[in-house]
Amino acid sequence: MKKIFYLTIAIVIMLSFKLNAQDLNKQDSVKKFQFRVTAGLNVGGLTPIPLPNNIRKVKSYNPDFNPSIGLEGLYKFHKKWSVGINPRIEYKGMKVKDSVLYFHTMIQEGEGPEAASFEGDFTGTNYTEAKNLYLGTPVFVQFTPGKKWHYRLGGYFAFLLKSEFQGNVSDGYIRNGGSKGEKVTISSATFDFSDKIKKFDYGLYAGVKRDICERFSLDLSLQWGLGSAFPSSFTGISFPMHNIFAQIGGGYRF
Repeated sequence: MKKIFYLTIAIVIMLSFKLNAQDLNKQDSVKKFQFRVTAGLNVGGLTPIPLPNNIRKVKSYNPDFNPSIGLEGLYKFHKKWSVGINPRIEYKGMKVKDSVLYFHTMIQEGEGPEAASFEGDFTGTNYTEAKNLYLGTPVFVQFTPGKKWHYRLGGYFAFLLKSEFQGNVSDGYIRNGGSKGEKVTISSATFDFSDKIKKFDYGLYAGVKRDICERFSLDLSLQWGLGSAFPSSFTGISFPMHNIFAQIGGGYRF
């Protein structure tokens, strides 16, 4: 996955230099720089790809309110080609309830001195809330075949500013220590993995923009995380979790 990501960035850079060299004689007639204020809402989730067999059924999903605001810079080096960067502050979160079977996790039952902690395979109902705040930076090449539509492809980097990943399990049991461990009935228990989220995220970025008038435009984009949000040493979840979010929004050019 990392090789695909770095290859994408390398292709973007090489394409920029190549097209720039082919169009040096036209640079004076091209408006090189554009800047926009952007805003939007993220819809998606922190999820394994594909869904593992031990997630048996998704009972409910709430995309939550995930605003994004940023500043976009665009450098037009050819009549139809540009490169851009869009630093932005954005939330990525969701609420989901599902039925699980032998789902490996860490939980805590009760509070205070009487609290009991378990790590093992849980069967029952799992509820998760995630709400992570990132400083994200998509970097992309933009192709403009006509006057109104703009198509984008590149990658993104993101730095975690604030994390939340917590929830509860209920109506089931856990095999303490593993699938063959002691069976412990769980009516309700909690978990909180907020401090385990990695500080750095990266992935692929693709989007489309349509100009509405001279200064306003609408945007639709997708960010697909290539790295897991949790470190490989973390055993509270037994599979990689990826940030996969679409964003719908708009921008004002000044």
